[in-house]
Amino acid sequence: MPQGKLKVKSKLPAAVKSKKGKGKAMTQRANHPIKPKKQMLQETQKMKRVVTKNVNKAVEDEMRSRAYDGQKKKLSKAQEAVAAYHNEQESGTSNT
Repeated sequence: MPQGKLKVKSKLPAAVKSKKGKGKAMTQRANHPIKPKKQMLQETQKMKRVVTKNVNKAVEDEMRSRAYDGQKKKLSKAQEAVAAYHNEQESGTSNT
């Protein structure tokens, strides 16, 4: 058997206002949707890769031209064929 009085839960008076829940952290307007962050990061990474690739290619070409400056390149027939093929590919893609 319980000893002592039982605890009674108190009720707030009717005049006390209840707390409102917080809304969304960021509201989104219909005419200005917010892009996902991941998509923007992927686009920047892609641009960085393209820039890096182009810079590296330019540096390599310059270093090759300096290394072979005044010298005749000694290439095998297969290497000459590959070089000619790549030159055709570059000229074909730059025109379109």
